[in-house]
Amino acid sequence: IDTTQYGIGLTKFVEIHNSLGLHCTRQQAHTPESIHAAMIELQAMYPKAGACEMVSLSFHERNLSVARHVVCRYFAMFKPGLIQQWKAGRLQWWCFWAAGVNDIWAVDQHDKWFRFSLALHTSIEPFSGHILWTRVWHTNCNSQLILSYYMDTVQQFGFMPLVTQSDPGTKNFGIANTQTMLQQMHDPALSGFVQHQWMHKKNIMPEIAWSQLCHHFTPRFKALLEQGIEAGWYDIDNTLQL
Repeated sequence: IDTTQYGIGLTKFVEIHNSLGLHCTRQQAHTPESIHAAMIELQAMYPKAGACEMVSLSFHERNLSVARHVVCRYFAMFKPGLIQQWKAGRLQWWCFWAAGVNDIWAVDQHDKWFRFSLALHTSIEPFSGHILWTRVWHTNCNSQLILSYYMDTVQQFGFMPLVTQSDPGTKNFGIANTQTMLQQMHDPALSGFVQHQWMHKKNIMPEIAWSQLCHHFTPRFKALLEQGIEAGWYDIDNTLQL
């Protein structure tokens, strides 16, 4: 609709909305019993999802608009043990400072899938929270491979960060050296200064990403991998599955 010439009233908008079957949460009027089947299916895939996450998952994966209090009542009725588990969790609070977008690119590896011969690597732009890459391969210790992730992203976006950041370790030397060289090429005044931060304990943003992955995705995916190993579909000793 050309809004400079035409308009649409709220009544007409609601009429169109309803004609498309897009009913709001109150109109759908779900109860703990009516969402029971959908919740069982979602919990099979997301066993650690809480109430807020289930509201979002119900909407995006089952087209159900469910109020949070209804989901909470469902858990209280059918999954009281899960509520106690969630209440037992403890969160840690940290500050992460970034001057703006592309001030820092934080990179990190995830080694907890090595049992399945899978290794993960990611990079986060902390100010926006944008995930620059998440790659899966049989190793995350090859500095040239990890450097290729960085170079592909720089080429795709057409820019690089002011500083890169990672945990200590030779696996990130490629990124550290290349980032420093590129910055010094653009600004000779930076000669002699490393443009990479080595963080022993406070590489927070990638750790948050791995925590979310472990919470939302890993439990069900690991169960599928276990099933594949037991059934002989997946050979952890065959790196490329050829």
